[in-house]
Amino acid sequence: MTDKSRSREPIEKSLLAKACPAMSHWFSSRLGQEILSQQLTLVQPLLEGFFGYHLLQAGVTDAVDFTASSRINHCFRLAVCAEQRGGALVELEQLPLPSESIDVVFLHHLLDFSSQPHQVLREAARVLIPGGHMLLVGFNPFSLLGLSRLLFSRGAYQKGNQLRAARVADWMNLLDLQAEQVHRGFFRLPIQQREVLAKTVWMERLATRLGLPWGGFYIIVARKEVSRVRAIKIDWRTERKPALVATPTSPRVAARGKHQKR
Repeated sequence: MTDKSRSREPIEKSLLAKACPAMSHWFSSRLGQEILSQQLTLVQPLLEGFFGYHLLQAGVTDAVDFTASSRINHCFRLAVCAEQRGGALVELEQLPLPSESIDVVFLHHLLDFSSQPHQVLREAARVLIPGGHMLLVGFNPFSLLGLSRLLFSRGAYQKGNQLRAARVADWMNLLDLQAEQVHRGFFRLPIQQREVLAKTVWMERLATRLGLPWGGFYIIVARKEVSRVRAIKIDWRTERKPALVATPTSPRVAARGKHQKR
């Protein structure tokens, strides 16, 4: 390990150590509780539809157990900072789990506040079994909640990486994760007054009905793709030896080959 990497390591750990307590405190505010309640309402029905043996939950706060209604028997939580409760305190960039051992992985705002979000996603994809599912919750930078950082910079949620859902979906695609669904929530004004929050419920209903992409947070449901190998049967009893034939890699190449034959 070089001196440069040694000096960088404690800085990366301190960023995560600061984010977890600050976000836990923010989620206890009126605005944070409203967002957490909406996330719980959207996530629980999704987790209820998944089956398997093991479900991993990790996030920046342990105020809510999102997996309480899951049908999977073994649901466990990993702590990412010393202030959290969990089965073990881990480093997200190096999960102490074997590859392809978890059926469902649920990540709650971890990419938003990690110094290495792509590596966190890579590790989560590594431990996921082929055909398993990943649920990822993140803040949407192109929303009223995200744009509030231009006017107010005191909120803990405003100090994250500001990752778009499309960008995270592209990262998933590189890791053989296919984003199947994207859900969004919290279209109201990001204010702490309970009375004003209650009066802006119509914004939620209107945006949900129109399917607007400006929600304060997004939930990506992804499935790990299974690589399929097709077995080719060869009749060794014939005298004619099998020949290797190039297979077109795309419909455009295949169509061009047929045209040349004509």
